[in-house]
Amino acid sequence: MQSVPLLTLLIAIPAATAVVVALLSPTARSAVRGVSLLGSMITFAVSLLVLARFESVAGFQLQESAAWIPQWGISYRLGVDGISLFLVLLTTFIMPLTLLAGWEQSERIKGYYACLLSMEAALVGVFLALDLVLFYVFFEAMLVPMYALIGIWGSANRRYAAIKFFLYTLVGGLFMLVAILYLYFASGAQSFAYADLLAVSLTSTEQALLFVCFFAAFAIKVPLFPFHTWLPDAHTEAPTVGSVVLAAVMLKIGGYGFLRYSLPFFPEATQRFAPVLLALGVIGVLYGALVAMAQRDIKRLVAYSSVAHLGFVVIGIFALDPTGAAGSVVQMVNHGLSTGALFLLIGFLYDRTHSREIAGYSGLLRAVPVFGGIWLFVVMSSIALPGLNGFAGEFPILLGTFQTVPWAAVAAVFGVILAALYLLWPYQRMFHGPVEGLAVGLRDLRPREIAIMVPLVVLILAIGLYPKPLYDRVNPSVSAVVADAIQRADVAAAANAVWEGE
Repeated sequence: MQSVPLLTLLIAIPAATAVVVALLSPTARSAVRGVSLLGSMITFAVSLLVLARFESVAGFQLQESAAWIPQWGISYRLGVDGISLFLVLLTTFIMPLTLLAGWEQSERIKGYYACLLSMEAALVGVFLALDLVLFYVFFEAMLVPMYALIGIWGSANRRYAAIKFFLYTLVGGLFMLVAILYLYFASGAQSFAYADLLAVSLTSTEQALLFVCFFAAFAIKVPLFPFHTWLPDAHTEAPTVGSVVLAAVMLKIGGYGFLRYSLPFFPEATQRFAPVLLALGVIGVLYGALVAMAQRDIKRLVAYSSVAHLGFVVIGIFALDPTGAAGSVVQMVNHGLSTGALFLLIGFLYDRTHSREIAGYSGLLRAVPVFGGIWLFVVMSSIALPGLNGFAGEFPILLGTFQTVPWAAVAAVFGVILAALYLLWPYQRMFHGPVEGLAVGLRDLRPREIAIMVPLVVLILAIGLYPKPLYDRVNPSVSAVVADAIQRADVAAAANAVWEGE
């Protein structure tokens, strides 16, 4: 078992499945669906093996490496730690459910499933890559299938939304590429390996400039205010599966990037810019909530809620407290489950009525009680009701932030209150009252749709009641990253003070 390259399999299986799907006959729709689902389920099974072999210690585990382009110092290096482990599991868990949600897709079905599978391979690669060129390749590769999903299978304004999504994320990635090349040449142009570039000594000015370059890539991905404007359009126009993958997994790359690269590589710049990032995170929490309250389209409302919820993730990371940072990692997983579930439910509703207007529904709880019950359960998890997963992530974020930056924690609490308003208000309008409008004659969830939602509901409840298994594996790696960043920043500050004193 030791010789089996599990991490490579996590990338290779969905990528190979996408190729097989692309080679199947366009008329073999059952085969396309079956092969795609089988490939994604095997990938999830492999990720469970990774979880079983993972030890609750800091540092990268199950590392794999091979020469790729040795003359340029580019290698194929993979590894997993507590920061990336559950993001990988989230990706492999969500994808089979997403494929099932798109089971009735009939238009260009081969491309549809091939895009989802290739995106899974790229997303997993982003979380596992330990060579910065390899990371950049995966980082940009995932844009293509998402661009296609929005641009081909999206709604009326899909081309505008797809181009806006692609340009925003591409430009941010190019800034990051410049910073990667600078680190490479500063290291002596020998290697792009994570560990080698991490050891590069940088001046305060260099750290600040490179921090900003990486920030451009990750802030757009989070999405952090005011770099979020591409997100509502992308979510509104994307097909259901695109919105689920985007919300559940792709948006987590920004938070992951801050922890994986910004803090370890640029600790001095991190401390310098932390107050700015905290302020932007707090603004994002409050702004996202207030704008969500004004939405008439339920899908757009949930899109803006992501801006608010992921603002908590940024606050937890840049509070520079281990408790808050660990809460941010867990909250990324929680947001993926809860918001992914909401987008799935919106998709099920839209398939039946072809409308997302809040005002068009009344009495849904009576008309479709199973759908209404699951919706309320997921909404409560998004509100961070104690006993559900949202509370298990947001409370440690607030707890850790209050210990280092009390004002940010106090301000963010108002975001929790606003979340209850913008999520319960549409629930009251759509689900209570007499059965009227589009709710009349509506069909409740079918067995396939219930089967999709049950695993999400179970995990939302399980993490809320017992988050210890997640924190046991997340805490060692996150604590090591935060402690190292603070220590190196303090050493640099002390050295600068001595230099200035002389």
